[in-house]
Amino acid sequence: MRVFFTNLGCKLNQAEVDHLARRFVAAGHRLAPCLEEADLHVINSCTVTHLAARDSRKTARRGARLPNAPRTVLTGCYASHAPQEAAALAGVDLVVDNTQKHQLLEQVHAFFPEVQPSTSPVPVPYVPLDYGHVRALVKVEDGCNMRCSFCIIPSTRGRQRSRSIAEVVAEVQSLASGGYPEVVVTGVQISEYDDAGQRLYDLVSALLADTDVRRLRLTSIAPWKLDRRLLDLWQDRRLCRHIHMSLQSGCSATLRRMRRPYSAAAYGELASTLRQAIPGLALTTDVIVGFPGESDDEFQASLDFVESMAFARPHVFTYSPRQGTDAATHDQQVEPTVKKERVHRMLAVANASQEAFHRRQVGEDLDVVWEERRGGWWTGLSDNYVRVRAAADQVPDDLTGRLETVTVEDVTGGGVSGRRL
Repeated sequence: MRVFFTNLGCKLNQAEVDHLARRFVAAGHRLAPCLEEADLHVINSCTVTHLAARDSRKTARRGARLPNAPRTVLTGCYASHAPQEAAALAGVDLVVDNTQKHQLLEQVHAFFPEVQPSTSPVPVPYVPLDYGHVRALVKVEDGCNMRCSFCIIPSTRGRQRSRSIAEVVAEVQSLASGGYPEVVVTGVQISEYDDAGQRLYDLVSALLADTDVRRLRLTSIAPWKLDRRLLDLWQDRRLCRHIHMSLQSGCSATLRRMRRPYSAAAYGELASTLRQAIPGLALTTDVIVGFPGESDDEFQASLDFVESMAFARPHVFTYSPRQGTDAATHDQQVEPTVKKERVHRMLAVANASQEAFHRRQVGEDLDVVWEERRGGWWTGLSDNYVRVRAAADQVPDDLTGRLETVTVEDVTGGGVSGRRL
């Protein structure tokens, strides 16, 4: 059977899709290059905003319009938040709740008994690196016990729970043996990782000590839950100098309405500690603009704070009411025109911040995993989250997946260029 996967939403969703794709291939199925050539369409949906839910519905209906319509399986947060609505969408054959996603392959085989693998099963470690990535994402925990006033995730993914260290180590070693040069540790709240009292520090220590992974990257760290012991682990060059730490607002009053358990000042102090411990650190973040009740002064405070933090890359989001969250019922919603104007101002600061970070890389040596050749350039990602390119005219070899050092010489659109050492 030829399977096409569509992912909507976060890195956690992408980690799940990658894992499912490897399982389908290991079971003897093939990956389809496009939906038109697929027998089965698996969609990992999102519902973090009403626009994400709309995109999930639109994507789910795509297959039904094709001459040879594939079977469609809808899973993910939208499918869990509105299962009856999801099941009623044109072309959707099967809806799989988030809690059952780990058994999606088995459910497909049971629901479509006529489906048979088109090739012989292969051991998972030897699934070829042909799914379009040179980095593998590994989910180490799921769910969230927080109740941020704007977030629907606790309702769609349930309470926090973690995989065992032994299970994660085995998967990462499998991926390293299969040729992946980089593994990304992801989850809803990896800071809350807890395997019978063993925390994120213990997990990362085990991955660095007990696997052959060449590069390890962590995703979002909660600013209220950073284990300071982790800082010592960055002495190992395999651990990427990149931390994503969501801010959401640079105004403490707004943070209180969001029910985020920190102040802007506390966030700034923690960021300073991280930068002192990890030279060259790329600190990235998320910022929400136009949260209910955000006054002009509060927005200005948030804007000034973001500008002062010199983030490597701030991701800017316009607040969107999400049914089922407390913030959606707030009686002081910000006017759309005001939100639009504020987003433009915040984006200007974000773009300037990213470009300044890139300029600070000129003259530095960065470790880069090459991803693909585009025209006369090889492009890849550095350990500190900078898009790097190098001239390909004197490079006859295929560099895909190779880890190399590059001396940065100039800033280019959205990244830097340099010379391979």
